[in-house]
Amino acid sequence: MAILTLLMYSFLADMQVEYAVSGGYADGKKAEQLAWSAIDLACATVLNDTQKWQSLNDTTWANNPDAFFEVPLGDGAFTIFRPTYDDTTTVLWGLDDEASKINLNTAPREILLKLPNMTEEIVDAILDWRDADSTPSASGAESSYYNGLTPPYNCKSQPFETVEELLYVRGITPPLLFGEDFNLNGRLEENENDGDKTWPPDNNDGKLDPGLWSLCTVWSADRNVDAEGNKRVNINAASAPELVRAGLQNPEVQQILVIRQALPFLSVAQLLGGQGAPAILSVQRFKEVLVGDKLGVVDDEKVPGLLNVNTAPKQVLLCLPGITEEIALKLMEYRTTPGNDLSNMGWLLNVVEPAVLQRFAPFITCRSYQFRIHAVGRVGTPYDDGVNAQAATERPGAFRRMVAVFDKLATPNPRLVYWKDQTKLGMPYDPQEGPNPSR
Repeated sequence: MAILTLLMYSFLADMQVEYAVSGGYADGKKAEQLAWSAIDLACATVLNDTQKWQSLNDTTWANNPDAFFEVPLGDGAFTIFRPTYDDTTTVLWGLDDEASKINLNTAPREILLKLPNMTEEIVDAILDWRDADSTPSASGAESSYYNGLTPPYNCKSQPFETVEELLYVRGITPPLLFGEDFNLNGRLEENENDGDKTWPPDNNDGKLDPGLWSLCTVWSADRNVDAEGNKRVNINAASAPELVRAGLQNPEVQQILVIRQALPFLSVAQLLGGQGAPAILSVQRFKEVLVGDKLGVVDDEKVPGLLNVNTAPKQVLLCLPGITEEIALKLMEYRTTPGNDLSNMGWLLNVVEPAVLQRFAPFITCRSYQFRIHAVGRVGTPYDDGVNAQAATERPGAFRRMVAVFDKLATPNPRLVYWKDQTKLGMPYDPQEGPNPSR
């Protein structure tokens, strides 16, 4: 009987362990499905968004705690969050606009050089990695360099497929790619502000410096259509009647026909004149013509790499030619003021001079079609909203954290073009702090 009793206790102990393990596995799968529910909600939000231009004032996707923070579902809740890295580091509850980032595949040298901690050697290596030839630039690197590494590999000589691919490029290190935000949650943790120069490295300045992963993309692309979805009129190739139907007057059309024979227009902002060319449109007339966004400078259906000037953070705005710290702050103030029309680049003339706009106009848009989704699913009592007092004493259980990119312009159908499990980085926020933590 004693032996049987001991065997029974041993069996019960084993069963308790098995029950705990199976319960943990089940909770993990529930958390995974909750995270996928967050991604599904984000995709549906993008697909159902009928706004003809995107800005940070849009609560549909940019910041809506009611729709994206700790949404109860089944045995737990899911969240969609967006880290920000401007002067006041915070976390918003919504989607992350890929068009607000520098596109590694299209950005010219002058823009890449203005990214944080960038050098000429690294920029040349990036350009060599993405170009089709095998000839290294002045301080770049091709296969002749990478073949000498351990293990050896070839220079890709093709466009980047992910931002993480930068780690293959000479000079790119994990600290440069991910910055001080080791767990990529947009919050300054204690180990990210202790002066440690090893890993994760930081400078103990009380500010969370972002890496290239948060400021760059490879997916951004704009549709070359007007506000109604019709193909834009190419001022470099359109006939006189087509230009008139796009809102231009006959004298303006005749000037365009003459000027484009000598040199093509790089952007519609060149209609304002400058650099030796006469002004075809006044500032006021330019704003009038751009209503409806009917004019363009190319015939392509998609234009990759354009930066949404309505949503780009300050670090990215400063990469554009002609943008200073003062101008960036003015742009950010104007675009967040309720009631301002941000549907086309005409609004920028309320902040900058025409000559400044012309410098960065070829690189910008006011629309977004690709979004990065930071999703979390967790099992446990949903966030305490003041009604469920018990929730304040319970901690979250199993969780899963994912990041994905949804491309509304993907062919043949809109789809996820990137996905990665980031659970190993840890829970990015504390549900008990609520959507607006004091710290």
